[in-house]
Parts: sequence; C-alpha cells; structure tokens
Amino acid sequence: MFRLIALFLTVIICVISVAAVHYNQIPYLVNFYIIQFADIPLGILIFIAMIFGILVSVFFLLGLVLNSRKRYRVLKKEHELINKEVQNLRRIPIQE
Repeated sequence: MFRLIALFLTVIICVISVAAVHYNQIPYLVNFYIIQFADIPLGILIFIAMIFGILVSVFFLLGLVLNSRKRYRVLKKEHELINKEVQNLRRIPIQE
C-alpha cells in the first residue's frame, strides 16, 4: 500500500513539474552569493533541485540501512548462540 501511495505522489509531482516548466519558460537568475548564474531555464532548475533532493535523501537513508544491517548481523549471531545453547540443554538428560 505504501508503494502505491509513493508512486501516486511521484506521478503527481512529475506532472506538476512538467506543467510548471511548460507554462514558465522565462529564464531565471540564480545567485549563490559566491557565484551567479544568469538565464537558466526553469526546467533545469527543477531538475537540479530534484537531483539534489534525491542525493540528500540517499545520504541519510544509507546510514539507516547500514545501521540496520549491522544490527541484523549482531542479532543473527545472538540467535545462533542461543540455538546452540538450547540444543546442548536438550541433550543433557533430566536428573531427578
């Protein structure tokens, strides 16, 4: 269900971006206080902003993925150790 909602939002954002580029074909001035770009079309600005957003998202999500993999390895080792211990306890006969 989450993937369907994400796909729907992605399509909506793409349609809005295409409409904005089509109706606003005026060149824009971009000033970063260090460097200045003149006469950049809106389509290029939107494309660069989307790429920058994707890169920032990947940077932060990569940390979460690596942390989850590390936690998975630790839990897997603990699970194997507990399974060995349980097997050893099952082999010991019950003393009355």
